Amino acid sequence: MSEERTFNIAIDGPAGAGKSTIAKKVAAALSFIYVDTGAMYRAMALYMIREGLTREDAKDSAAFRAKVAEKCRDAHISIEYRDGEQIVLLNGENVGGLIRTAEVSAMASLTSAVPEVRERMTQLQKELAEQQNVVMDGRDIGTVVLPDAQLKIFLTASVEVRARRRYLENLERQKKGADVAPDDLDLEKISADIAERDRNDMTRAIAPLRQAEDAHLVDSSNLTVDQVAETILNLYAVKKNLPQVITAKTAGFCFGVQRAVDEAYDEARKAREGHSATYTFGPIIHNEIVVEDLRRKGVGVIDDEKELQGHEKDTVVIRSHGVSRELQTKISASAGRTVDATCTFVKRIHQIVEEAGKRGEQVVIIGNHGHAESEAHVGWAWPGAAARSASAHFIPAVIIETPEEAYAYDGDPAVPVCIVAQTTFNGERFDKLVAILRQRGYNTKITNTICNATRERQSEAREIASRADVMIVIGGKSSSNTAKLYEICKRECERTFFIQTVDDLSPDCIAGARVIGITAGASTPKNIIEEVQSYVRRTDF
Repeated sequence: MSEERTFNIAIDGPAGAGKSTIAKKVAAALSFIYVDTGAMYRAMALYMIREGLTREDAKDSAAFRAKVAEKCRDAHISIEYRDGEQIVLLNGENVGGLIRTAEVSAMASLTSAVPEVRERMTQLQKELAEQQNVVMDGRDIGTVVLPDAQLKIFLTASVEVRARRRYLENLERQKKGADVAPDDLDLEKISADIAERDRNDMTRAIAPLRQAEDAHLVDSSNLTVDQVAETILNLYAVKKNLPQVITAKTAGFCFGVQRAVDEAYDEARKAREGHSATYTFGPIIHNEIVVEDLRRKGVGVIDDEKELQGHEKDTVVIRSHGVSRELQTKISASAGRTVDATCTFVKRIHQIVEEAGKRGEQVVIIGNHGHAESEAHVGWAWPGAAARSASAHFIPAVIIETPEEAYAYDGDPAVPVCIVAQTTFNGERFDKLVAILRQRGYNTKITNTICNATRERQSEAREIASRADVMIVIGGKSSSNTAKLYEICKRECERTFFIQTVDDLSPDCIAGARVIGITAGASTPKNIIEEVQSYVRRTDF
């Protein structure tokens, strides 16, 4: 096999380590063929059934094995991709829809134990690897099937982690109505079974499970599927002298945004099924692509409270940024139905500032002027008209965004100051603005309400940018949290680019980079991140 002709990636490891999932993801990222070795063994079993063999024949084990050994030589099995779908070919026939039956599965367990079948499969898999770039997973790929693979991975995870994964898979199957045996929901039993299978695989006489001497060990115990795939893709990049790509684990939708977007798409589906028309109050998130996609699906946008009239029969979704108390009341009174998708972290701030306002404290929101979330907080600190008229001591909330505003703040030193933060505000700037207010002698009561996801996103972006030659920040131009990520990354990496989609990138942006970092704002869909990842991994610039 010539390295210039094909490139092969072999992934071995114990059961439950996620080999197939990872292999498929890596193959898709590189446009390689994923060789489903299990499907090939099933195709061989189908061939034997068509040749007249049955499970009853296996009772005479010697005769059965002899027949299988003889007939397997005439079976040619291959894998191709047509229109993006994997095709399993048995002597030229697409049998992908025929090999998942219980009969084929039972026969495969019998025929795969015949040494001649394994030899034939190894031969066919080698032929595939000689003709095409492949990713192949199993337990003896790097040691037996593809000993000359240019990149070998031994993917593992602790028994405890693999058992927990299996348990959660079985639990999910049960929730969907599948008949799951009690042992399959017994974590201790699952762990014992996995440990026993490991011992059997490592001690079997033919092609035992072991790590090839030149294989890279990848432990997936504490990694996501995307992180494992990226680790392997970066090992490939080193082999091919391409730039490595480091994607932030926290890139993309946060919990609150995901929930709001899901609510909007769910309401769009209901509208298409004949329910009331759906609108969001303001763009559901600060991402023009998502907003436009929802518009095409029938979800409109109400930009201000003046446009609430005429929606008595419609559904209005309150976005994750939230709205003021009075505006929420108006929406509920004007709409036929209201869906409140306000982020739970934002709601917590509403409660904090509302209680502070009732106590007569000065509420200071460290955030951006004009940002929907900050303006909503102001509206919750401000009591209703009746409460305002009853309290001569009420003090309106203020937003402070800059050091100049913090120095210019002119509150009553005798009044306690309740300080909260817009959930997506820059953590370092929050600390600086709070320090200024403290230095000026105000009696501050501080609650750092920057959400954990935002803090982690900013910290991770800073760390990646410090190592990257080029840093790419993805998000809508109107996204406050994405702008802050760009600001943080730009301080660490001069070649930092703020883009909305892959169309904003050019080869010049990443020219000469050995390490490319990627992060994304909380309003950036995963598919846009993946498109950028694919672009920067291209080899045809």
